Amino acid sequence: MALRAPSSRVACSTSSAAKGSCGRSRLVVACQVTKEQRAPLPQQLAAGLLAVTSAAALALTVAPMDAAAVSGGGGPSEGLAGKNLTGQDLRKLKLTKANLRQTNLTGANLEGVSLFGSLSEGAVFKGANLRNADLESGNYEDADFSDAILEGAFVNNAQFVRVNIKGSDWTDVVLRKDIQKALCAIADGVNPTTGVSTRESLMCP
Repeated sequence: MALRAPSSRVACSTSSAAKGSCGRSRLVVACQVTKEQRAPLPQQLAAGLLAVTSAAALALTVAPMDAAAVSGGGGPSEGLAGKNLTGQDLRKLKLTKANLRQTNLTGANLEGVSLFGSLSEGAVFKGANLRNADLESGNYEDADFSDAILEGAFVNNAQFVRVNIKGSDWTDVVLRKDIQKALCAIADGVNPTTGVSTRESLMCP
């Protein structure tokens, strides 16, 4: 952006003065220097900086937002806490770090869905399809997994405290020894869909 210093213009006019003592008319040339109406240099500089700042702000405003905001940061999963999603097909959702506290997911299809780091305290997964779902680092305290199918699910560092797992199927789920022991202590029932015993799926002794 080029800035120019204020320029000046010279306006001249002629007029005949009164005759002098010699009877001659004197020609008077009156010249007036007028400054071109331009803003002072500091004001031009400030205006230029304001224009550049406004353009940058506009570019940031219209820039596309990452759809990841779905995960724990303001996306579709943000308002799912306490909702009734019974029987819903949620396979296209990414629920990473989602707030699913007290959410009713009875019979929902969550196959292959990422619930990594989700806050699912008190959530109901009764009869849900959680095959190959990612439940790692999630908090499932007081959650209900009765009759759910968790075949092949990933549960590393997940918290299963006071959970209901009656009739759930944990086939091919890799568990830490301490978690396996805790779940086996409450395991009971047979999954109504797969026909697999909960204790058998957990490889309880």
